[in-house]
Amino acid sequence: MPHSTLTVGKVEITVLHDAEVALPFSATFPDVPLDAWAPYLERFPEAYSGSDKMRVHFECYLVHSQGRTLLVDTGLGNASSNPNVVAQIGGGVDGLLLSELRLAGFQAGDIDTVFLTHLHPDHVGWNVTRNGAKESPTFPNARYVAHEADWAAFDTPRDSEIFGFDWWAQTVAPLRRLGVLDLITGETELTGELTVIPTPGHTPGSMSMVVNSGGEKAFIMGDVFHGPAQVTETD
Repeated sequence: MPHSTLTVGKVEITVLHDAEVALPFSATFPDVPLDAWAPYLERFPEAYSGSDKMRVHFECYLVHSQGRTLLVDTGLGNASSNPNVVAQIGGGVDGLLLSELRLAGFQAGDIDTVFLTHLHPDHVGWNVTRNGAKESPTFPNARYVAHEADWAAFDTPRDSEIFGFDWWAQTVAPLRRLGVLDLITGETELTGELTVIPTPGHTPGSMSMVVNSGGEKAFIMGDVFHGPAQVTETD
């Protein structure tokens, strides 16, 4: 699909579309009654699918700053890299991140840093590539950066209990074995124009990227909100 690119000062940010699915409201907001969505269905029809589902986009971000090439999040993945998530959330359809990256003129080897806003299964899907029993980082020249609190929260059997399927063993745990994971505990500068900051809530270790360049500022916020209704209804 066509790429959307934003320039913030000297930083260039390109949206890379991995997948889109329609999820029932009850899957994401189980405590919100169905009729509460009615005003938003009317105001923002492009954000919803029918009367009981929201369109969920799984996007990643290619960021160029001071000669560096960074990727924010790695999406759903495919049936090899993240099989349970592609089957359970993605409807059995592989994500598009790697082909989108090539269409933007880049290869996986061009990425020097993968910043993971949090370690939920739909943000880590392309972390690892498998060839039979062999695992390797999908982005072979990159360091993968995530918050230590998310590692502590999800590096237990509890992950499969929360979601009803396992993703950790396929997508996150291998990063440590492969020696490419950097766990951080607080505000960290990735370049002179890019700083990642803790924004816990969605997960204990959720982080956001602050882009500050040439007197302009932008934020890449992971799952701080999922749709327009949360802009006005913050509870």
